Amino acid sequence: MKIKNGLIVPIRVTDPVTVSPVPKMNKITEKGDAPRCSREQVKHFVENWERILPPRVIKSIKKNDDVMHGARSVNMIVGKKYSRKTRDFDVYSKEPNKRAHQIENEIDRCVGCDMAYVHYQAVPKLNPFNEEDEKMAKELYIVKTVPHQDGDVDYMMLPRGLPTHKRKGIRHEDLKEAYRKAQKNLMHPMRYFKAKKDIERIEAYWRSRGKRI
Repeated sequence: MKIKNGLIVPIRVTDPVTVSPVPKMNKITEKGDAPRCSREQVKHFVENWERILPPRVIKSIKKNDDVMHGARSVNMIVGKKYSRKTRDFDVYSKEPNKRAHQIENEIDRCVGCDMAYVHYQAVPKLNPFNEEDEKMAKELYIVKTVPHQDGDVDYMMLPRGLPTHKRKGIRHEDLKEAYRKAQKNLMHPMRYFKAKKDIERIEAYWRSRGKRI
């Protein structure tokens, strides 16, 4: 229906209709490309999560020379004493979309059903005038699973010139860069508490090694 000369008239097929484009943020892609999971399959995945998802993500990082960052990366650098609990993976990649769908397909094949899916989500910007944040907001692909438990795999575009180093075959974001990022995240209300914990444990690790802060 449309209004014409003050009257409501039906829309003819020939009338041009303007359709608003669907926003790309918060978009689920490729869901339903495998058989639906049964309760038994979901239970099996939850009970064997450690043997199914982490090894495949780590193998992919090594094979494609991607960069691990975030809490899990810091844990692997500072050791068990200064670690904080996390099940998530944060990965920088030159092809985040492709890598996310590869992991999704591997999980589905392993479990035998549509257990994983890719969720496209914009990154909350810390600074609306920061061009780097704007670019990153367009390049976040999250591999999620049907049980909706923690343990997501976040793929983001690899920043140009990011300082990294290899440890046991895995390329990590440099610890100084992780510390700088945590300081920046203190400005964000949703990231403040995790950022504060990361700063404290990195500083404690450096102090244990006799490094001035």
